[in-house]
Order: sequence, then C-alpha cells, then structure tokens
Amino acid sequence: MNYKYIIVLFCIALPAYFLYWYFLIRPTKYGTVIILNGPSASGKSSIQKEFQSITYPDSVWIKVGIDNLFDTPMPNITPENMHLWQSQNNLRWVETSKDNHENNIITLFVGPDGDKIAYGMNSAIAAYAQNECNVIVDYIAYKKEWIIDLQNKLANIQTYWIKVDIPLEILEQRERTRATSPAGHARSHYDTVHWNIAYNLIVNSHTQTAAEIAQKMKEFVTNKYLYKQKSLE
Repeated sequence: MNYKYIIVLFCIALPAYFLYWYFLIRPTKYGTVIILNGPSASGKSSIQKEFQSITYPDSVWIKVGIDNLFDTPMPNITPENMHLWQSQNNLRWVETSKDNHENNIITLFVGPDGDKIAYGMNSAIAAYAQNECNVIVDYIAYKKEWIIDLQNKLANIQTYWIKVDIPLEILEQRERTRATSPAGHARSHYDTVHWNIAYNLIVNSHTQTAAEIAQKMKEFVTNKYLYKQKSLE
C-alpha cells in the first residue's frame, strides 16, 4: 500500500469535509425577523413598541426600519438644498402630481445611490439576525427590487412577513394629523407597497389597536415556534 497517496488524499479530504460541514451542515443559531410592511403612517412603529413591551423580558426584540436605516443616514434636507430634492438625482427626490380625482400625490423616487442605502439596510437587518438578535422591522417597500434583495438575504433566517393593512381614507387622516410626512405621500405607494408578497399574517391597524395587533403577532410567532420545535422532536 502506498502510504504517500493515502496521506495526500487525507490532506485533501479533511479540509474539503471541514468546508462542507462549516457551510452546509454546521448548526447555526440565528435570531428571528418580523417584517412589518405597509404604507407610511399606517402605525407600524407603534406596533413595534407594543410588541417589544409585551415580549420583554421573556425575549428581546430590537426595532429597526426605514427611518433609522434608510432615511436618517441620508444627507439632511435644509432650506438651502431643498432644490436638490425636487429634481432627479442619484440619491432620491420627490415629485408632486394629482390623480384622476385631483387628489394630491407626492411620490418618492430613489436613484442608484439611494438603492445602495436600501440594500445596506437589508444587509443590516440580516446581520442583526445572524448575530442572534430578534428583529422587528418597520418597512416600506418602495421598490420590488428591495423586497427581492431582502428575501434573498433572509433566505436562511426564520422570517415572518406581516402585512399592515388600513383603508386609504383613514391612512390619509392619520397622515394629516401626524404631519411627519407631506399629505399625499402615503397615497403615492398605497397600491404598490405590497408587491404580491406572500404574507404569513395580515393585520388591520384601523380595526385593531397597536396593542391588539402586537398580542396577535406574539401568539402567532409563539405558536409557529412551538410547532417547529415539536416537528423537530
């Protein structure tokens, strides 16, 4: 028997098996992600806070989203540079129009540099989960490409997609009351924000309070977890 060949084969096979085990077999422990997707002013941040409150200290959920991972990192909008945000550029801009019923529509457009920030946001969401954090996300899917990218990055992570529904009339009332975004912005993406996503759960922030929705989500996620654990036994 030629021991030299055996040693060579062993030296090749061992690293190959280690790589196979590390990337394909090695058990991984990730956090869970909840994506709250819905239009601006639909109450997602209130749901986040309520969910955090009723799950702590049994479990810790961190809240992130479109505001602190996409909007806040952008350059500030000031009176001096306002004109930059009202014409097409590589980052983002808004355009004002009216629909067939003369309703005001303020549409956000995102350029290639803005898309990079959105994809960075998606990577950050996945990174939190990969570091064993449970994450509840306030999301507005302005582009279908954002959703595809996020789904790919969360492919190996337990993720629950939750649709936050609300009648447009009620949504616009909230938008005017809150005054955190210009009237007409929510209408601009109301019909497109869901992009035929296969949701795990649908909630209505008009017929249910944030506390009621949070409780429903907690029960849903808990039951899914218990069912998964039972299936593994």
